[in-house]
Amino acid sequence: MPANLAKYSRKKRSYFSILLFFVMLPLLLFQFSCGTGEVPAVQDREESSAEEHSSSTAEKNEEESKDNTIEEAEKEEVSEEKQATELDFEKIKPNELGDFMVLMYHEIGSPESEWRRTPDNFRRDLELLYEKGYRAVNLSDIVNGNIDIPAGTSPVVLTFDDATKGQFNFLEDNDGKKIDPDCAVAIMEEFYKENPDFGLAATFYIYYPNPFRQQEYIEEKLNYLVDKGFEIGNHTYGHANLSRIGSGKVQQELAYHVRETQKYVPNYQVRSLALPYGAYPQDNPGLALKGSYEDISYHNEAVLLVGANPAPSPFHENFDPSRLPRIRASEMKTEGVGLYDWLEYFEDNPHRKYVSDGDPGYISAPKATKEYLEEDNINNKEVRFYEIESESEKEKN
Repeated sequence: MPANLAKYSRKKRSYFSILLFFVMLPLLLFQFSCGTGEVPAVQDREESSAEEHSSSTAEKNEEESKDNTIEEAEKEEVSEEKQATELDFEKIKPNELGDFMVLMYHEIGSPESEWRRTPDNFRRDLELLYEKGYRAVNLSDIVNGNIDIPAGTSPVVLTFDDATKGQFNFLEDNDGKKIDPDCAVAIMEEFYKENPDFGLAATFYIYYPNPFRQQEYIEEKLNYLVDKGFEIGNHTYGHANLSRIGSGKVQQELAYHVRETQKYVPNYQVRSLALPYGAYPQDNPGLALKGSYEDISYHNEAVLLVGANPAPSPFHENFDPSRLPRIRASEMKTEGVGLYDWLEYFEDNPHRKYVSDGDPGYISAPKATKEYLEEDNINNKEVRFYEIESESEKEKN
């Protein structure tokens, strides 16, 4: 190659190298800037913006959720008020200041006698009560003013004294044991199965040492009753006549009953007493309600008499849980004060009977009974009195 041409070729390559350098420089700078985080910085801003948007959306959704909750609560409150307003007082005629019945049973068996009801007659009692609009509730529901039964129905309390075998009996055979279908517990359970809106409730006033007369099944029976929602009541430890013993012995009888019951059903709270023979302690009547013996205390929210008449509503000024009368569930030697006599009485005098408004949050009664309300027993319930126009007033309007 000639020297001049070689020199020209070298000079041309030098110019090309310089040109290539200036062309590649921007690309190198761009690549370098990406490596130093300038582009990721843009990405961070985008992610931050997305997070802010997400947070804003979440806050907005939370506010909308709160608004919806408040709106639903307001709708529910309005619905409840509407329901209360829409109660047909003229049709239902609620009277939650009226009287209710506490029925007293003893033996269930044969033959029928003054203190014994046959299984068939006991079934007939339940059927008639149901047909006439009565619904079973526990005594504690009455005392606490928590009577939750359908509108237009009336509460009835079933009580059983003495824990006789016919009240709760097991039959034994080669296949084991089963509940006697003719005992009170089985009859009530069967009736409840057929008529669930009647309720399954009763209080058994038991005494020791052998309630229900099957020693080997005491624990099983008492726990069965509690599991089914029945109540166990105090009838003293040994069916003592409290009017004939001193204060110390009275407390022993009532405390030992609690101790024995809790031995079979741990921590069970015995809350009511049915006085054997209807006899109160003479020296200190208050010992029927509460007291203690040795390290055992007892407290009865209600004390039941033998009695022969209905009891006032728990919201009535005359309600006295320390002296609740009962009605004998019998048709023999009742002389006009037995169960069927009082059923007839309430049929003829419906204004005297407790009739539910169907809402345990309210106490509803005719305006004419307003003066009998015991305000201390309201227990945060709403009270409403109503007045029904007479036929003549309707015609005028």
